[in-house]
Amino acid sequence: MELASSKYPCHAFHASLPGGRDTGELSLSQLGLSYQVASLLGTLPFAQLELTLGGAANKLVFIKHAHKPDLVLYTSDLSILKNPVLLAHPECSRQISAAGRKRAYGWGALIGFSLLLIAVPVGLMWQMDTMSAYAAKQVPIEWEEKLGASVAAQDDLKNRRMPKAEADVVLKPLTAPLLQALPNSPYRYSISIVNDSGANAYALPGGYVAIHSGLILKAGSAEELLGVLAHEISHVEERHGTRNIIGNAGIYLVASAVFGDVSGLLAVFSNAAPMLLSQQYSRRFETDADEKGVLLLKRANINPAGLPVFFERMIAEEKAALEKIDNKQAREAYKQAMGLLSTHPTSEKRMAHLRELIGKPEKPEAYLSQEAAFKDLQEAVKKFVAKPAAGEPKDKPAGPSSTPQS
Repeated sequence: MELASSKYPCHAFHASLPGGRDTGELSLSQLGLSYQVASLLGTLPFAQLELTLGGAANKLVFIKHAHKPDLVLYTSDLSILKNPVLLAHPECSRQISAAGRKRAYGWGALIGFSLLLIAVPVGLMWQMDTMSAYAAKQVPIEWEEKLGASVAAQDDLKNRRMPKAEADVVLKPLTAPLLQALPNSPYRYSISIVNDSGANAYALPGGYVAIHSGLILKAGSAEELLGVLAHEISHVEERHGTRNIIGNAGIYLVASAVFGDVSGLLAVFSNAAPMLLSQQYSRRFETDADEKGVLLLKRANINPAGLPVFFERMIAEEKAALEKIDNKQAREAYKQAMGLLSTHPTSEKRMAHLRELIGKPEKPEAYLSQEAAFKDLQEAVKKFVAKPAAGEPKDKPAGPSSTPQS
């Protein structure tokens, strides 16, 4: 008598799905493994079915098939591995046994890593940083692009952007030299302007960069704006956002990715948007972006002195404003509203390091002049900010920034 089919919740990754992924259901019967995810459905025969464990502590079962190489399914219901229909197929049974051994080994490795964490915490933190950097290189660029697009789309629900066609006209003359100076970048950059009075900018995995209108209007020169932009682009090129995600994924998952098994990161990336919407980079990443940003500016023949000049001016403005505020809570609120300084902590040491990186300044005429294009950008942004969104009253006050922190 044929056994009744068993059902399990699942997630799927496929180009035909909205955003490339969705949730659905798996079922097992004598015919094979069937899936239904939105409008995507079918049955995978047990022959050539590939079952692997992944995710933190191997708590996810990933399913692939030779006949559907572009489809990845996974479920967190480990009871699927005990299903008698699946165990009755010799090849599936062999894979399940191997997965069981891997899980047992995984727990042992995790315990070993935990003991190491207790014994030598400083050394392990260094190891994690090194491991996450290597693991990030194993992540396909397409994953980063999809994640960046997804987070940008979420931000669009809260913040108004200048239409792309309008933004490109005034941004490209300024950004083209910078992007052309990138050494063999794998990213196709999408740089946008967000209506936000905070003097800030942020970068997302995959080449998505947003500049606040407040930053453009408060910058005193093209070099100041491009200095901040070079810093943000360096976060993308060095994959700092991706490394933040990986670093929060768990030791065993990172170790698996280092050895080439990035399947477990699929689930982590699919749920990473909230973290990217509120992330702050470590001091190490900020220093790295400073150093790479200055090198990028020099390759593009753009005066790199603009970056520290802008930071120092923002610091002076914040200090003067804070001296006028007596209430402690009001001071903290003002610091958060300052945008760039709240997400890019500055210090005398950092400014000195920037000055050291820049070295002896060249004469202004030695650098590319972009002031005319910069003035055009500022004028366009002034008009964009003054124009209310559809259905929005002209006198509506600007709300607090809710954009990703860079």
